[in-house]
Amino acid sequence: MLYALRKLIAFVFLGGMFWFVYSDPADIGKPWFMRVLGVITVIFGVFWLVVPVLVVKYRMNRRLRQNRERFAQWMEKNGGAIEPQQRENPKLKLEPGEKTFYHEKGTLYVEKGAGLDGVSVRGRPGDVAFRGKHRLSRKIQRTHFYITDRRLMFIGKAIDFAIRHGELAKTEVEPGGVSWVVDREGRPVHLAMTFQNPLVVAHVLKSVRERC
Repeated sequence: MLYALRKLIAFVFLGGMFWFVYSDPADIGKPWFMRVLGVITVIFGVFWLVVPVLVVKYRMNRRLRQNRERFAQWMEKNGGAIEPQQRENPKLKLEPGEKTFYHEKGTLYVEKGAGLDGVSVRGRPGDVAFRGKHRLSRKIQRTHFYITDRRLMFIGKAIDFAIRHGELAKTEVEPGGVSWVVDREGRPVHLAMTFQNPLVVAHVLKSVRERC
């Protein structure tokens, strides 16, 4: 979003400067004309640097507030109870005795070289949904996500992989999803996924891990 906003601001200001300069070419080189160009350039720089950041911060805070409100409603409705769910996806292959507690479909973001380059496409998460996750440069859309009492499972048209709870080195709740750092054979792997309400996902994951 920052990139798109800055492109828009640059287009508007540069277009305006072009019109200003060529609307009366005879004034080019006059002191007052150059001063006006200098002022316009300074204003452009301020807008280009500050306005996109403020817009992203505002939208991020609004989404965080909505997440908290909806999570409170969810807790009031469900009482925070976490119960096993019925198996829904025929591709979901559970181990004997393994139970699922959560399912949602979203977009999975991974870093390049995480072993999923062949089934992912280029795509970074939005600045509002995920703060500063620039290393996540690949995405896999329409990915089914499951939380079981043993693993996090990611299942899609071309992917089927799981992360055991013991491999989770770090979990972060983002405005538009949840991000993880996974310890894969001593190497940290970063990934993130979009969710309707990441606070609910984080609560279920924490409850399931504590239960196990």
